[in-house]
Parts: sequence; C-alpha cells; structure tokens
Amino acid sequence: MRYRPHLPAGFVETGILSDAQLESVIYAGEAHSQHLPGAWTVDETFDVVTTAADDQDGAVRFRRGWFLGDGTGAGKGRQVAGILLDNWLKGRRRAVWVSKSDKLIEDAQRDWSALGQERLLVTPLSRFRQGTPIRLAQGILFTTYATLRSDERGSKVSRVQQIVDWLGTDFDGVIIFDESHAMQNAAGSKGERGEQAASQQGRAGLRLQHALPDARVVYVSATGATTVHNLAYAQRLGLWGGEDFPFATRAEFVEAIEDGGVAAMEVLARDLKALGLYQARSLSYEGVEYELVEHQFPDEQRRIYDAYAGGFAIIHNNLDAAMQATNITGSPDSGGATLNRQAKSAARSAFESAKQRFFNHLITAMKTPSLIRSIESDLDAGHAAVIQIVSTGEALMERRLAEIPTEDWNDIQVDITPREYVLD
Repeated sequence: MRYRPHLPAGFVETGILSDAQLESVIYAGEAHSQHLPGAWTVDETFDVVTTAADDQDGAVRFRRGWFLGDGTGAGKGRQVAGILLDNWLKGRRRAVWVSKSDKLIEDAQRDWSALGQERLLVTPLSRFRQGTPIRLAQGILFTTYATLRSDERGSKVSRVQQIVDWLGTDFDGVIIFDESHAMQNAAGSKGERGEQAASQQGRAGLRLQHALPDARVVYVSATGATTVHNLAYAQRLGLWGGEDFPFATRAEFVEAIEDGGVAAMEVLARDLKALGLYQARSLSYEGVEYELVEHQFPDEQRRIYDAYAGGFAIIHNNLDAAMQATNITGSPDSGGATLNRQAKSAARSAFESAKQRFFNHLITAMKTPSLIRSIESDLDAGHAAVIQIVSTGEALMERRLAEIPTEDWNDIQVDITPREYVLD
C-alpha cells in the first residue's frame, strides 16, 4: 500500500476520523491510482463501449473504482466525506455525490461540515434547471438517481450531459454513488418471466461512468447486490474484461457466478477484499447485553384500552350492515350475496388496517412513560440513550399540514393522534 492521503493533521487523534475510516480513504486512493487494463471507445450516447487498440483515436482507459460496503453504524457518510476531502486538498475541487433521495443532502452536508468544511459547498443539482449551465467554480454537486435519469428533452440536454459539461471530459475527480444498489439491473437480465429491460437509473449511472473515464468512482452500499445481475453497475471494479478475474465479458462473469451460487459470490467478495477493492465491515456486538423493560399497565390504562376495544367491536359488528347500506352486499332477505366483491375486500382490508394502526399507536403511547423513566435512569448513570423510531408518522403529518389553509400557517395546530381512525 503506497498511497498517502492529504488530510489535516490531527484528524485521527481528535476522533474526526477513526482508524477504520481512515483506512477506507487509503484503500480508495490506492485503487484510484490505477487504471483498468485495455483501451475502449465510447459512443456519443455514452451507452456503447467497445474494445479498441491502445493507439486508436478516441480510445480511453477507465480508472479503477472502489466499493465501500460497510454495515449500518460504521460511518459510511463520514468515510465518503474523507475521500472527497483528500481529493479536494489535492486540487480536485469538483465532485459529484449521487444518492437515493434529495433529503439525504442534509446528511451529506453534515458529514462534509464535520470535517471542518463549509457545508454549503455541497450543492443540489436541482438548483440548476435542466439544459442550463451549472455555474459553480468549485463544489460537490449533489443529485439523486431519479434526477440523473432525466433524458434529453427538445433543446434541453440530459442531466448526465449537463453534469459532464460542468466537469469536462478530462475530469479526474471523485464521483460518489451512494446507495449504489439503486442502480441494480443496469444491463438488464433474464428472470423467471422472461427478459427484463435495463433500469433507467442503472443506465444513467453507467452513462456517467462511461462519459468520464478518468473519474475516481466510489460505490457505497451495505447491500451491493442481491443477485449477480445487479452488479452490472460496478463496471469500474474490473470484474470482467481485465486481468484480475478470468472473465472476458459480463455475460461470462454472470454465467460463472450463477453456476457457483452463494459460494461463488463469497469467493468473489473475498477476492475483491484481497485486491483492496472492497471493504465490508460491521460493528461488533462483543459485550452487548439485552434487557427487556416491562411496562405494567395500570388500571386506568386497562380501562382506556377496553373502551377502545369495545368501540372497535361495535364497528366490527355493524360492518356488514354498512356494506348492505352501500349496496356492497345484499340484504339478509336476499341471501346476503356479495354484489361488489372488490369493494367488500377493500372495506374489510381498510377496517383491519385501521384497527392495527390504532392499537399500535395506543399501546406505544401507553408504554412511553416507562420508556422515559428508563431513559432518565440511564442518563443519570452516565449512559447515552439511543432511541429507534420505527414509524414516525411523517406521511400522516404531511397530509394534515397540506389540509391547513395558508392563512392559518402562523398558528399551526395539527392533530395526528390515532383518534381519527375511529371518528372517520
């Protein structure tokens, strides 16, 4: 390992980057210092790549990429920011960060600013209309896969071309494909129901890689691929058409790995790690202990629960009458035949779903006092409390906010309690 990163002094000593995170910066830099074997030509659409002689006009060589596959909690965002900063301090002041959602720009800005950098240097591509020049002298352009796949429309060039025009075809900076599994099925595949067309997001990701052969590509995903077909986007790893693996084409690679099954995928991951092209670590659970906090329902909460259960029982008992009144089912005199099977199924499904959501909210609310007491006890003992919220109710809150007239925005009062399930 010969690569030496350029980072401010004291990053590891002060805990800004851990030893493991710094290791990723070094591995990425080492991989990016090499090119894949062979020469290639790329057509004007950036879709077709063909082999070429080394001295052929227009022939290019692709720079080797690197794959970060660490599990949850390892700090992949901080490692990505470290790779970007390393290149930034070496004079590569333009970069692209592609992710799954536009809301993740806040996480990207947080990780970038945690390294002592200006957070607003991470700029959303959505700030620039499609077809207009990107007027940034330097910075990290943040975009999503959904935006990246926007094709040419009339006089407006595609989003991929817009980015290429900003970076220049000789660009040698960093392109981050965060949550890279969103590009799966980039080359199409054959499933149980026949041929599956290549995904638009996958094709857009490949076009960007083809258009910028000298870019330093980093794939980031804790779940890189569910099947071998879904690795087509990871072109820069050199899994086929090179010297590191015995596969001349992607088709040969897919066929061989499919024949080998899970064992072959394990061997592939092992070899990629041995070559320094793949890093997949997870947090250790050594010393972790589990203790259940049991909440004892007081009589008052039991009374509340029983009252709501009685209310749902009344709704349940009158559901058939409601469906008869709306002509979904016939009257008992006519044999109670189903007149609209689809509507009957939808009504019962809506009722059961509402019942489950209601009691889930109710029980969660009832257990909250015990949770608060446990958190306070842990804080008093000097521990840190980490709370995992499985369902935030964000979608319901956004629906409620959308219903509020603009003249009431200065005094917003929103009810997102489960009470509505019964009242509606």
